[in-house]
Amino acid sequence: MKQENSNISILLVEDNTSLRQELSDFLRDEGFKVTSASDGVEMNFALEQFVPNIVILDLNLPGEDGMSIAKRLRSALPGIGLIMLTARIRSSDRNEGYASGADVYLTKPTVPEELVHVVRNLNRRLKPTEDNSQWILDTEKYLLSQPNGDSVSLTGLETLLVKELVLHGKFISHDDLIYYLGDPDESEEFNKSRMEVLISRFRKKISAFYNSENLIKVIRGKGYQLLIPVTLKNVAASGKTKY
Repeated sequence: MKQENSNISILLVEDNTSLRQELSDFLRDEGFKVTSASDGVEMNFALEQFVPNIVILDLNLPGEDGMSIAKRLRSALPGIGLIMLTARIRSSDRNEGYASGADVYLTKPTVPEELVHVVRNLNRRLKPTEDNSQWILDTEKYLLSQPNGDSVSLTGLETLLVKELVLHGKFISHDDLIYYLGDPDESEEFNKSRMEVLISRFRKKISAFYNSENLIKVIRGKGYQLLIPVTLKNVAASGKTKY
């Protein structure tokens, strides 16, 4: 059974240090591949490296709330399994959890043995999701594909731009964009100008392909918003940026 579990990767998002460590250790002892995060920011960093089979998500997180995280996970990565693990026991919270994209809603205190069975059963039910209304960003091949199957080649930086927009719930602030895509050895003014050029060139490239520049909306003084539904593909395989 543990050998079967070794094929299942889990991202555990829990801000309680002792509980996070306890569950991580227990799940690893059962053979699962486990990565842990304490909040949405650490989760984003983890998702830069790989896409898990299953996310176990606490709701009462510092910063971005678990419900908000669940919605953007379900939008960006519709094929993953999502288990909410929370102290919220009201039926209204449970209903909101399922509406936000949860496959399973578990309340604390958690019985680790039960969680193991839930993970196994959920993983068996998971199937690749194909949504004909979604665009697809292949981060390994640097391709952005329309729902009709037509694709346009992107640079590595353009690929990162779209990926960060998706992982941030389709909106990213100016500061966050510079943090993730900027050059730390250059000035803030240089990086700001570079991001503006990147956005402009990307919109012009897409306009020739999609007959519209409005895939990314500039929100003056705040940041950028992605206006199309995009699913990520081959996130774990994406490597160095190709400029």
